[in-house]
Amino acid sequence: MMSINKRLGVESLLVTLLFTLGFMAWNVFQGMLMTLNHTPEMLNNDSSVTLLQSKVAFGSIARWDTTSILVAAVGFLLLAAAYYGLRSGIQRWTKRS
Repeated sequence: MMSINKRLGVESLLVTLLFTLGFMAWNVFQGMLMTLNHTPEMLNNDSSVTLLQSKVAFGSIARWDTTSILVAAVGFLLLAAAYYGLRSGIQRWTKRS
């Protein structure tokens, strides 16, 4: 029977959490850069507000129902398990060498 390395398990969860937070921060940073670099085209625009509202999209509304929370949690745990498996495999391989 295979024993679980608790330190490596905690490391796997922390690395996965940091990876997820880093990915979110990168998306926020990209959005900020796109907002800063956007110059609206003022020539040849109509004064109609409804025309502008239909042309500009400001993201989407995220609905966090039970299914999406479950999918996100399972994805997080699978990523942590993959990291754990990879690191434990590397540790076993380096001990044999």
